[in-house]
Amino acid sequence: MRTYVLMSALALGAAGMVAAVPADAQQRHHGGSSWRTIGYKTVSGGVDTDRISVQGHALYRQVRLCVFNAPIVMRDFDVRFENGGHQDVRVRQRIGAGACTRNIDLAGNRGDIETVRLKYSPIRRGWTRPLVRVQAR
Repeated sequence: MRTYVLMSALALGAAGMVAAVPADAQQRHHGGSSWRTIGYKTVSGGVDTDRISVQGHALYRQVRLCVFNAPIVMRDFDVRFENGGHQDVRVRQRIGAGACTRNIDLAGNRGDIETVRLKYSPIRRGWTRPLVRVQAR
């Protein structure tokens, strides 16, 4: 009987680990290209904007935002480039915890991203603050 209980517990644990893999894989890979987290921030919530700074110098062709810990209602975000240019992206959607925006193609040549400014609906006091990751490839 103990062996049966132990084997059942191991099987359930293994099933839980297998179920978690697809979500992790989605965040890292899409269509054979790797997504790289280039910046992140736990949003303040008391205001409706936040800024995420991006370190390093690399050229990217696509960007997306992924949300963790709690959902967020994202209005839009503005990608600012090292060369002074920017690209405003309308989102206007509720992004659930563990989900990402659509893949956003960066206009023109691939961009060296400096900052991403988030615009979202305010978050109520006492609620869990979402962690927003900027991913690019």
